[in-house]
Amino acid sequence: MTTSDIQDSALAKAARGPDGFVLILVLSFALSAVVILGWAWRSGINHFFSAQNGANLFPGFTAEQPGGTPHGLVVTSLRSGSEAAQDGVEVGDAILAIDGRATNTLDQARRYLRDDHQPALSLDLMHQKQLRHVRLLRSASGENGAQVAGGGG
Repeated sequence: MTTSDIQDSALAKAARGPDGFVLILVLSFALSAVVILGWAWRSGINHFFSAQNGANLFPGFTAEQPGGTPHGLVVTSLRSGSEAAQDGVEVGDAILAIDGRATNTLDQARRYLRDDHQPALSLDLMHQKQLRHVRLLRSASGENGAQVAGGGG
């Protein structure tokens, strides 16, 4: 009898009784939890929750990274009556730069907007294959994740 035969026999005996079933069930749940926590740790737990915070990142619109591409932001929705909507920003426009800084990910945009305290935001957009420059005021409430400088509106 080999070591693997003994292990297989012990596992088979444990699996036959109700206590063995419970043990296998608990071990499989524990293994699943370890795998999920490992994935969250490896991918960065902040990145895991970042999509939920994207709604308040830009003044008057939301943007996301298109699925399947590691770089680039695309406007996904506009707030009715917002300055962005009035200035001709449309769903599907690609965001190339914020205040002249190339922006490829939501994390880059979030870090920049959190640290920048200017009352206005300049965007370089690709709109129907044409480059557009749009300047938007930030709200006094800091809805886009950045504090507005004194006197900004």
